[in-house]
Amino acid sequence: MGQKVWVCDGETSPRFPVYTRGNVGEVYVDVTSPLTWSAYGPHVLEAGCRDGFYEMGVFTPDEFRPVAECDFLGCFGGYVYLNISVSRVLAVRIPGMTTEAIDKSLFGDYPDVPPYRVDPRDQNAERSAAVSVWLRSLFTTDPKPVTDQDRVRLDALIARRPDFATLSDAQLLDYFRSLRVEGRRLLKRHVLNTYGSNVLIGTIAQICQAVGASELAARVTSAVGDVDSAVQSFELWELSRQVKSSPVVSAAFDQGVVGLPERLRVSAEPQTKRFLAQWDAFLDRWGFLGPSVWEFRSPTYRTHPEIPLRMLDRARQAPDSSSPKARAAALIAEREAAIAEVSGRLTGNAEMHGQFTAAARSAANYLAARERSKVLGTRLMDEARTAVRELGLRLVKRGQLSRWEHVLMVTDDEADAFLANPAAFARLIAERTVLLKVLESKEPPFVFEGDPPPLSAFKDRGSGEVEIAGAGTQLTGIGVSPGRYTGRARVITSLAVDSELQPGEVIVAITTDASWGPLFLAAGAVVVETGAAVSHAAIVSRELGIPAAVSVTGATRRIREGSTITVDGNTGTVTVH
Repeated sequence: MGQKVWVCDGETSPRFPVYTRGNVGEVYVDVTSPLTWSAYGPHVLEAGCRDGFYEMGVFTPDEFRPVAECDFLGCFGGYVYLNISVSRVLAVRIPGMTTEAIDKSLFGDYPDVPPYRVDPRDQNAERSAAVSVWLRSLFTTDPKPVTDQDRVRLDALIARRPDFATLSDAQLLDYFRSLRVEGRRLLKRHVLNTYGSNVLIGTIAQICQAVGASELAARVTSAVGDVDSAVQSFELWELSRQVKSSPVVSAAFDQGVVGLPERLRVSAEPQTKRFLAQWDAFLDRWGFLGPSVWEFRSPTYRTHPEIPLRMLDRARQAPDSSSPKARAAALIAEREAAIAEVSGRLTGNAEMHGQFTAAARSAANYLAARERSKVLGTRLMDEARTAVRELGLRLVKRGQLSRWEHVLMVTDDEADAFLANPAAFARLIAERTVLLKVLESKEPPFVFEGDPPPLSAFKDRGSGEVEIAGAGTQLTGIGVSPGRYTGRARVITSLAVDSELQPGEVIVAITTDASWGPLFLAAGAVVVETGAAVSHAAIVSRELGIPAAVSVTGATRRIREGSTITVDGNTGTVTVH
């Protein structure tokens, strides 16, 4: 590898050389800060991923470099990447799975993906036998109970949080680091749930294709229920109905969301008090979410309430007929009908029929567990964020930092020395802060093989010519949430600014994560440039009952805002009118 661009950049793996922003780009949307990655990248993400793959039986520890060198993930040019070569080896070692199938689960139909290159070390009969045991278990087990045990343990951990005011700076840093043990455990569970979901959805898709019913695959996994990342959307919908029905609260929203809660708290109106009570409860449950949820410098609902308030403002304008509960109820019936239709076509093939029904049942459990384990990981990350934010705020109060986020500009190895003498790091922090801004203005490659391109090869965000999709143009992606919808396109690249999304418009985004869920309430459909059947946009769209197409390459730049488009969530096509 050439010269490192960012202080926490690593070396690419010579054994597993292909990396992608797919999937991991949902939780690390922006450049990662030095302390975030150095403290939690190797010790939580990398270690947790390895633990999950070891439990599956697909790998043994001797196949990887030391954990600090990160084979499963990596930071390059300041951006976090997922190693696709590792997942391809999993596909080789799982009987009946193909590298093409695993690629589709991460890339969709993204172009320019390096092909799988055969390596004799990938074939391993012993590992294939071990992973087959895990594979069979997917059709008979429910991962939600063990995931719920993780939630109980995390609840207890957060409840035991020490009083930060009584801790010294060093003790606060120790607490921040101590959370990594639980983080590693939670990441292991998330890996098992995610890959279990991928396998089951792949099985359903293959069987639907075999019986000539590919369009039913998305319906089979719609409205599975108990999906945590959709629950917050349902709760915010109920809040939006309160706002809509209250002239007093609506008038306050009409004045803008900045300072809104403070304005409402001086009101003695019962409707206002009822809204605030429910709003405070919402923040208490979901305040850990944010636009780059596993990056510690990311704002959250709790620290920046204008983010969910803007989405609530959009949702209140939607008609009552957009109720997600009503749409979900219809989808449940459609899901049962789709399962019955595919099952009917399998009459006479008992083996495949049994496999399909078991996969449909288990996929619902695994998808719910996948989103739950991701939410738990996000809560753990926010607990770490809360501790390090407190540390940063102390330093600001003492005049040793100008912004609390600057505490994240040192690495884990530097943190103790920094606390002992913050002034000695002032110049280094300033230099890294400048470079951070430069990296944020760049667009990292979505996928690469071998050495990552140097910074000079990174494109400026929004630069480069692109052909605007004219009338009659059809863009192709993957249909992940059934249905067909025509509406005006609203291009949204960040939750940090007001999107001005109008009810019924189509969200067109690069990627979405759990913090975007409430925005979906006002949308008629969703189009995302990245992702596949087990991405956030796919799962939440299916729960809320709106059509969605993912892996629509270049959608945010090719689709002009305000143009009328038709989204076919069955086929994945987006037609511009």
